[in-house]
Amino acid sequence: MSQVIALPQSRPARLPSLFVPDYVELVATSNFSFLRGASHPEELVSAAIHLGHSAFGLCDRNSFAGVVRGYVAARDHQVRPAHFRYLVGVRLCFADGTPDIIAYPSDRVAYGRLCKLLTVANQRGEKGKPVLHFADLFGSGSASPAEQGPPENYAVGQLFILMPDETDWGLTEKTLDRLSRSAPGRVWVAGTPRLDGEDRARLNRVAALSRRHKAQMIASNDVLYHEPSRRVIADVVTCIREHTTLEDAGWLMSANAERHLKLPAEMARLFTEHPDAIAQTKVFAERIGFSLSQLEYNYPEETIGNGETAQQTLERLTWVGAARRFPSGLPAETRDQILEEFKLINDKGYAAYFLTVQDIVRHARYDLGILCQGRGSAANSTVCYCLEITEVDPRKATLVFGRFISTERDEPPDIDVDFEHERREEVMQYVYKKYGGKRTGLTANVISYRSKSAIRETAKVFGVSDDTVAAFNQLHWGWGSKLDLAKVKTLGLNPDDPVLAQMFEVVKVLRSFPRHLSQHVGGFVITRDSLESLVPISKSAMDSRTIIEWNKDDIDALKILKVDVLALGMLTCLQRAFGLMEKHYDRKVELAELQNEEYDHPERAKPVYEMTHRADTIGVFQIESRAQMSMLPRLKPKVFYDLVIEVAIVRPGPIQGGMVHPYLKRRENKEIWIPDPDDPLDQVLKKTLGIPLFQEQAMQMAIKGAGFSAGEADQLRRAMAAWKRTGKIGVFKDKFIAGMLNNPRGYTREFAERCFSQIEGFAEYGFPESHAASFALLVYASCWLKCHYPDVFVCALLNSQPMGFYAPSQLVRDATEHGVQTLPADINISAKDCSLEETQHDLRQHIWSRHAEMAEHIYTEKAVRLGLRMVEGLAQKDIEKIIAERGEGYISVRDLWLRTGVPIASLEKLARADAFSSLGLNRREALWAVKGLIGTHGAEMLPLFATAGPSLSHPVEDAANLPLMQPGEEVIHDYATLSLSLKGHPVEFLRPMLNARGTTRARNLGTVESGLRIEVAGLVLVRQRPGTASGVIFVTLEDETGVANLVVWPKLFEDDLMRKTLLSSRMLAAKGRLQREGLVTHLIVEDMEDLTPDLLNLSHGAEIGDAVVARADEGKSGPPEHSTRDRNAVREIEMARRRAYAALPGGRNFH
Repeated sequence: MSQVIALPQSRPARLPSLFVPDYVELVATSNFSFLRGASHPEELVSAAIHLGHSAFGLCDRNSFAGVVRGYVAARDHQVRPAHFRYLVGVRLCFADGTPDIIAYPSDRVAYGRLCKLLTVANQRGEKGKPVLHFADLFGSGSASPAEQGPPENYAVGQLFILMPDETDWGLTEKTLDRLSRSAPGRVWVAGTPRLDGEDRARLNRVAALSRRHKAQMIASNDVLYHEPSRRVIADVVTCIREHTTLEDAGWLMSANAERHLKLPAEMARLFTEHPDAIAQTKVFAERIGFSLSQLEYNYPEETIGNGETAQQTLERLTWVGAARRFPSGLPAETRDQILEEFKLINDKGYAAYFLTVQDIVRHARYDLGILCQGRGSAANSTVCYCLEITEVDPRKATLVFGRFISTERDEPPDIDVDFEHERREEVMQYVYKKYGGKRTGLTANVISYRSKSAIRETAKVFGVSDDTVAAFNQLHWGWGSKLDLAKVKTLGLNPDDPVLAQMFEVVKVLRSFPRHLSQHVGGFVITRDSLESLVPISKSAMDSRTIIEWNKDDIDALKILKVDVLALGMLTCLQRAFGLMEKHYDRKVELAELQNEEYDHPERAKPVYEMTHRADTIGVFQIESRAQMSMLPRLKPKVFYDLVIEVAIVRPGPIQGGMVHPYLKRRENKEIWIPDPDDPLDQVLKKTLGIPLFQEQAMQMAIKGAGFSAGEADQLRRAMAAWKRTGKIGVFKDKFIAGMLNNPRGYTREFAERCFSQIEGFAEYGFPESHAASFALLVYASCWLKCHYPDVFVCALLNSQPMGFYAPSQLVRDATEHGVQTLPADINISAKDCSLEETQHDLRQHIWSRHAEMAEHIYTEKAVRLGLRMVEGLAQKDIEKIIAERGEGYISVRDLWLRTGVPIASLEKLARADAFSSLGLNRREALWAVKGLIGTHGAEMLPLFATAGPSLSHPVEDAANLPLMQPGEEVIHDYATLSLSLKGHPVEFLRPMLNARGTTRARNLGTVESGLRIEVAGLVLVRQRPGTASGVIFVTLEDETGVANLVVWPKLFEDDLMRKTLLSSRMLAAKGRLQREGLVTHLIVEDMEDLTPDLLNLSHGAEIGDAVVARADEGKSGPPEHSTRDRNAVREIEMARRRAYAALPGGRNFH
């Protein structure tokens, strides 16, 4: 392990001298020069302000990715002097060995040229590795196939600082000569002290070089971090970049901690012999006439009608949509609302933005047949509803347009649109095709170090072994938990070791550092003019996409509008379900229709809501988690707005703010609250019984209660959204409390502090009301399907996997409880997807007793047939071939093989999945038949035979006299090949052993007295550790009778044996005390035991059938003499156990 490297202490600011020179640091690299800079842009800006710099310039390597963060930090800094300027530059680093050149645009046009230059470099290189040549700067470089158009001299309008290459002064001089001739009067040469004893000679040499080429020397510290203590971080990221350790890094590491921002007086002292170099920093800065505030966004115009303005087109389409949304006539209040929205949209100039979004949604819905709906604050808009961008009628959801657009809030509107997750790419390609790659780009997503990655990378640098690194990450059990340094004792290490202590100090800093840029899930920026003159465009991992260098917060800060084209699995499920409804039940269902039915006919919605009261919500959107299921019996939704609250209340924001229990008390009438009509806060909170549950309410509390302006309230909202990165929310506390105390209502300090603590809670992920309303519609739709058509619902869910909390086995079990019959996958019957078919099965005779009251409201008449897509590892092309060639059916395994040409490996997957039942073959017989194909004469696969169809020349296989599998073995094989079993539940085969232990069945928990100590056991379905649950872990177990919910307190989980047991068990037994509150029942765990070995005993011999048929010719000639199979029997059994362990569900982890 490496030796300790002393962490330099932050230097106290020196007392200013009588004369403070005007110095500007123009060469500063942030951590957005990935694995080079050691400070955030915000830290550098803040340090420059506090040190007394008159301006500060950020110039990362071939990138503008971090410049907006620095811009926002300077704009919003609490003590920023009025004269302080933030300057945007870039450090051009060349692949051809040219010394680095700092470039600052002198005006907006020059900035656009720099963006285009960086785009050229990005398109030429691999993703994240731009390739730039010196000739490119002047438009004379060789273009790559991706680069189009005539060459452009990107040097025009730029101010340059050449960074000398001290290893090659000849190349430096050659570069300066070309640069000075191409950009006369706009070139400086950086003099950078290193405090290595060579500074005098170094600076004199730079001064002489500058004079020879009629350039000016300019002072720079070539900054990598904002304070000396970050030197060790710079060394660590250098080692990460170079794949070495601190011990082996040698000359790669800094010789000192001097590459930090310095006081102007200190820089002047270092340039005593060259004072003009200090003065030139001010001269240089004054020649920069560009600021990010000059960037203007222009809307695309393709969606504007001929001869119309954007506003006229918007109004025309809105009235057409209103007639469609309100076929019985437009209510007067809705018409007034539309007119009011028109005025605001026109005043703000947003019409073209609405039209752009409407065009994307229209194409997806009507041209592609994709289910979609808008969400976010757009759900407040009646215009969006009429344009069919959103599906929630704001009038019925009691939403307010002012929360979307208002005259007071100087921010662009936010329209997010969800599309079916399997078809979102089609929508994205439509956008690229319509607007072109040079006007369209996805916003970036900044991937930062998380705890595990920071620990892994830092530990390697400190020379910690791979095994110890893996052990560290096991101690840090993801899901937002913190590593307890004291626990390193369990790894045989000393927690007091200073190297370890320093390593974890580095991890703390590195944990929030950016690692690289990725693409946002779907945030599009679309412009009228060239996007590459606004921001550099980069490659995506997918060739058909392009990415800009800024993330969503960056473009929000610059008031650039984006359209979020997002993917949502539940929309895929609902679209499939609506298709099944129309095909099998002749009923056309739409989202808006379901909301209308809920609003206009509440009696029809009653059984849907009653289902939620019982927390019968497995598979339902948003309310299927343990926390939601625990809340539903207490909240008891009765109307649509209750679902809006349900979606929002089980979130970290309300929980962190201590709002959940007070709200439930008032809802259950355990605490009476009567709103005061004269209290402005009561009027803000009256819909939620005086408890703030939504972000919009937090903003209104600040305005009505603390006297914030609309702009200040918007800053508060942004601080809530970005608190983890910036920690800015605390700066509003004093102003908020002072405002509350000065309110004419005479609020007390205690009340004011309590209100602010609730607002701080929203910083932990408070939900906007409009967002919750859009999600609530999907909640109701999925509940409606589950309540009335569980066959349709589970079929659609299975065809939309992976999504949600639960695996297919739990979805099928839940459908079985609701009386739905599920039929196995079969090569002669199954489609690719799961499907519905006729059945004689009477649902009402098979519904489980705990769901009996639903029977009269369930209209299901079909059985669910598992599709071939459920067979693990079966290729889609093989499925399509099997279905295409099936005709009247296959008569044998050989017949299927000859007609389809499907590989024998795929046939084996089908056999293991027991998909040959229609041929009268069980699993082992089908495997025998497949193995018999191996080594068959190749002539039988000639095209003539492959297309001949069924023929008596290919007889049905002789039946093999093989022993039947035991039921437990069958179930294990089902899980291995289908992820579920229709033959039984694994736990039921262990019931005799569990009965001997006195284990309680899940279905009997309702009759157990609260407080009794019992044991439950089952397969581990879900482990959930919410970040707001103070380390509590919620676990769901499943046995053959239902599910049991466990609560594991942090103290128990901290025990190493208990932690390992919980995390590694496929089947778990838990002892503890039963706790019941209303309809909510769970076990407070006191002890746990891993029962997976007992479960694996079911698989003994599960693969022996494979060993018997391992050679194709043995069916005719028998096994060879002196077979080694007996000697390998034990090994085969152990291998079977391992395969069985891998097949069993390991539980899904959530946080």
